[in-house]
Amino acid sequence: MKNESCPLSAKSCSLPGENRNFLAIPVLAPQKSCLWKVVSLSSAPYKYEYEYEYHTMRDAALPIMYHEERLPSGYGILTNWHENLEILWFTKGLGRVIIDNVQVDAEPGDLVFINSNCLHRILSIEDVAYYCLIIDRSFCLRSGIPAEKVRIQPRIRDGILRGNYKQIIRVLEEKPPYCEAEAQANILLLLARLYRGFQDDASEPESVGHKHNQLTMVRSAIQFLNSSYQQSLTIDDICRRVGSSKYHFCRVFRAVTGKTVVDYLNFLRCERAQFLLSTGDCNVQEAAERCGFCSGSYFSMVYKRQIGEAPSVTAKRGASQARTGS
Repeated sequence: MKNESCPLSAKSCSLPGENRNFLAIPVLAPQKSCLWKVVSLSSAPYKYEYEYEYHTMRDAALPIMYHEERLPSGYGILTNWHENLEILWFTKGLGRVIIDNVQVDAEPGDLVFINSNCLHRILSIEDVAYYCLIIDRSFCLRSGIPAEKVRIQPRIRDGILRGNYKQIIRVLEEKPPYCEAEAQANILLLLARLYRGFQDDASEPESVGHKHNQLTMVRSAIQFLNSSYQQSLTIDDICRRVGSSKYHFCRVFRAVTGKTVVDYLNFLRCERAQFLLSTGDCNVQEAAERCGFCSGSYFSMVYKRQIGEAPSVTAKRGASQARTGS
């Protein structure tokens, strides 16, 4: 199954306080989120602000993404944001993570936690290496982890949690028998310990400026869609919720996310349907109805475009796995 993320177009960015610019080209790879290959440029044609990052999880039973990233000194990853949780483990060099305008310096052994819906970017002070683990927000909520309501401290220095993270990476890379069950157990253990002992009592940074107001509106709309996707929704319903005119909202939503409102809602509904079909508890028609689709044929067409296979294929695989217990 393919990963889907933000539109594939080159963007430029610059490190704070420096005159260097970089061209960032998105690269998609199996088991990885949208990665940004950053190439130094003497000049850049336009300024980058932020990018909404879509994640389509390869496995609904273990909805995570991970990869190892290496950046040479003076390079950076573009500013982005998403609803999922992101945890970085720095293994080499000194790095800097900017999270909602808060600077977090990280050295080998540090974990950096990026809460849901936080703007973030990663810079290398020197040659740096780190692992990136992205955990699906809905998986957290289904597992009793309050990913939306509770914020975790940005930098964590704890040997036990570092050991949990290392074990997760080992299982994902070595793929021993029953690796999915072991990885899921270790991820939940890591999250439970984080939410039990490392909650952030600091208030959220105050957003100012026109662009941040637009981002706040889009975040509010996405949160509403996440909680209401099963219902029959119109753009007018969403506009009333966020307090905006239809023209202004649709224009800003597409500028920030790279998708129309309808495209995003279809993506969200198909992602939820994928989980239902993967459990073997729903047939295609039931999944369509439970995820807000009124037409089975329209659901099948949209699902194949968004997920990369027909819903009947996902359902058949889910039913097979449910029978065998795998």
